[in-house]
Amino acid sequence: MNKIKDSIKREIVVNAPLKQVWDALTKPEHLNRWYTKNAEIEFRIGGKGYMNHGWGATSEGVFTEIDTMKRFVLQSLDGDFTTITSLEKVENGIHVSIEYQASFIGEMNQSTKENMLFGTSQFLGNLKSVYETGTDNRAKFWKAWIGITHTTNEENRGTRVLQVKEGSVAATAGIKPEDIIVGIDKEEIVGYKSFERTLNEKTVNDTVTLTIVRQSEKLLVNCLVDAYPVPY
Repeated sequence: MNKIKDSIKREIVVNAPLKQVWDALTKPEHLNRWYTKNAEIEFRIGGKGYMNHGWGATSEGVFTEIDTMKRFVLQSLDGDFTTITSLEKVENGIHVSIEYQASFIGEMNQSTKENMLFGTSQFLGNLKSVYETGTDNRAKFWKAWIGITHTTNEENRGTRVLQVKEGSVAATAGIKPEDIIVGIDKEEIVGYKSFERTLNEKTVNDTVTLTIVRQSEKLLVNCLVDAYPVPY
């Protein structure tokens, strides 16, 4: 199987001083305000960075480039994954860009890529919220779950189920791999991001109605909403 080199990016503008935003991205005590549950940072070229993001997710790497107040690069320990963070002054604040460079193989890693982009968008939004309004929104992240791995369907028409976890509420509801979810209750689902956002707004232990396309047939499936399996 051939590897495809991929570069994906998320960006936001934060209305705060450059030094404050730089510190928010590079100092453990500031990272913990908006991003990490725990961070250990040796911020120098060749220094290591370890981040516990919560929800069972961690990352670790080595800083390979640092251009103070402008850009830094963190390389994973195995060398396969690169995170490039860039800052630039713009008219209404500081433009923050986080770019990932890696090789994603097959559909399962496409789902991983979409999850990474979705998570990065949430955290960057939280960076903006914390430093502009003082509000930390992480308690609202990743609350609900039904037990599927999925990826945006072609032409943004719903999200396609890749795997259904055995014993999950999705399995109990009869959801199957290759089902395309195009709606939750009366809300249209156009892809990975809209599914995750819409589901997360639902109340755990409530039942939702999923609109599913299965082999060109449209079905309505009732499914319980479960709590996210890994707590923050």
